[in-house]
Amino acid sequence: MYKTLLLVFFCFSLHSVHAQRETDTFKLFFDLNVTKLNTTVQKKIDLLVYNDKIINGSNIMVIGYADFLGSEGHNKDLSVKRAQNVKDYLVKYGINANDIKLCEGKGEITRTGVTGKNGYPTDRRVDIVVNNRTKKPPVEKPGKVGNTKVALTNLDEIKKLKPGTTFLLKNVYFPPDRHTIMPESRETLEKLYEVLKDNPRVKISIEGHVCCISPEAPDAEDAETGEVSLSVNRAKAIYNFLVRKGIDASRLKYEGFGKRKPVVLYEVTDADAEKNRRVEIRITEN
Repeated sequence: MYKTLLLVFFCFSLHSVHAQRETDTFKLFFDLNVTKLNTTVQKKIDLLVYNDKIINGSNIMVIGYADFLGSEGHNKDLSVKRAQNVKDYLVKYGINANDIKLCEGKGEITRTGVTGKNGYPTDRRVDIVVNNRTKKPPVEKPGKVGNTKVALTNLDEIKKLKPGTTFLLKNVYFPPDRHTIMPESRETLEKLYEVLKDNPRVKISIEGHVCCISPEAPDAEDAETGEVSLSVNRAKAIYNFLVRKGIDASRLKYEGFGKRKPVVLYEVTDADAEKNRRVEIRITEN
């Protein structure tokens, strides 16, 4: 009986250790002789970070590869630059550079018996290897949503947020398919201005999102300009408001993501669409 209990305890302990060390590998594919991230790769990284597949506090490795086409030196250079570009993109979105424990290029992957002028496309890639459970998960604070997204009830809390943190800018409204800010938004934007004015070290990125389009579409059409850039134009409208009020433009950035970062993947109700149609603020420096 004693031996049986020991065996059960041992098996349970092994299971617990395994549960604490879950590793995921995400593969990003590149075109032949290309080191820059294409739109597909950018979208995939956006979603991985936004959906907390890659989070601060993880152990992250970024490893680049190339196929057998080209010289050994050329392929090594390709793989290094691909890995570095992926790392830079992750850091841009708030992933702590110190959590990226390894960033390297392995050069070409040797394959026996594989020939051809088209090479081996799946070897032209970068692997992001993430261990999300090597540390004890942090205890969430009230109002915390995920690892880098928070729900703010008071804009004064901005000064307490760490770089990389994102929050929803509530009570900011636009007419359908337009970027002109509605008057009801004035109180929120004035408060945002006051907080930025009183905290001159804070820098932010204003990020627009839209609903009701395909995630593959670049953006929604802006009826005021005829441009397919509605999420960009809405973010820019808030940027322009803050600059006109006197906030230094060097403290502000704006960007539109279309529907590449949905809160609700499949919109069924008006409430689903409302969650995706939003403006978020990302703290870039504090």
